[in-house]
Amino acid sequence: MNEKKYHNNINIPEVSKKGYALLKEGKHQLAKECFSKILEIDRKNLYALVGMGDVLRAQKNFNDAIEYYNTALSIDPSNKFAMIGLADALRGLNNLDSAIKIWEEYLNYNEYDIAILSRLGDSYRKKKKHEKALETYLRALKIDPENPYVLSGLGLLHFDTGKYEDALEYWFRLLKIEPDDIKVLTNIGNCYRKLKRYSDALKYFYKALRIDENNFYALYGIADSYRGMKDYGKAAEYWKKILENDPYNKKILTRLGDSYRNMGELETARFYYKKAIERDFDYYAILGLGIIDKLENKFESALENLKQLKNISGINVQLALLISDCYIDMNKKELAIEVLKEAVESGYKNEEIKKRLKLLTHA
Repeated sequence: MNEKKYHNNINIPEVSKKGYALLKEGKHQLAKECFSKILEIDRKNLYALVGMGDVLRAQKNFNDAIEYYNTALSIDPSNKFAMIGLADALRGLNNLDSAIKIWEEYLNYNEYDIAILSRLGDSYRKKKKHEKALETYLRALKIDPENPYVLSGLGLLHFDTGKYEDALEYWFRLLKIEPDDIKVLTNIGNCYRKLKRYSDALKYFYKALRIDENNFYALYGIADSYRGMKDYGKAAEYWKKILENDPYNKKILTRLGDSYRNMGELETARFYYKKAIERDFDYYAILGLGIIDKLENKFESALENLKQLKNISGINVQLALLISDCYIDMNKKELAIEVLKEAVESGYKNEEIKKRLKLLTHA
């Protein structure tokens, strides 16, 4: 690019260089002043146009950044930095389709740019174009077998598609490169948790917790692993640790309620379910209250909660069985049959529902 070097005793290349250095240091306003100074002199200066776009993008002002990148591309349609900046700004606006088109076009000029291949793979993954994502990541991996962004992308892709063993392969490769990366450790833990290998999961969640004792994902993984092992006391201990930092998290309040319900501490469970509902509607907290009422033979109250869920979310196997249980205990056999039939007519082919219907209709 042929740029003017001096104007009114200003060394344009030096000011541009300074602007990029300031941008790298995160001094966005000072960087913007440098690029503005150049653009006042030379409105078509590509370095300043792209630099201004980069500053605005760093400030998450994506729309204004796009204007500068587009101006640069109107001057030089194949400018690498303007194309990459524009695609990244579009990604920032969650306009992945447009970003993908630009990255695909850019790769026609430089098919071995691993950073762009990684971004493209990530975008395909987020768009759930799993085959294209895999193809792109593997293409990048051939260029650099130890690239952390590509290995992470492959781990996430396989996790998203339920291929947890394959995901572990890439997370372990990344762990060799970044042994103390909490994200990698918790992702390995999550894979083991999905595979119901809870002891293995705990090993990696605890490693992450030793690095950051308040890490939400490590604490959640530990609590949920103990839940999977039916060690509800230990699960409750770690749900409480999360609440120390996030006391109004209704999902965690509900999980804590579940733990106490499973331990038979029904009043404590009720307290946490109600606390969750105070924050906002929570399906599982209301379900928990319904189950507690049923356990305490408060069938009318249980039905009130369970029917509320049925009216909001429709019938499902769990609700059909719980509601029919209440009706059976209340000696209202016909109503129990009615709700079970409703579940069958809604397409549920659950064996327990069929068995119960058979017993009730032949009793």
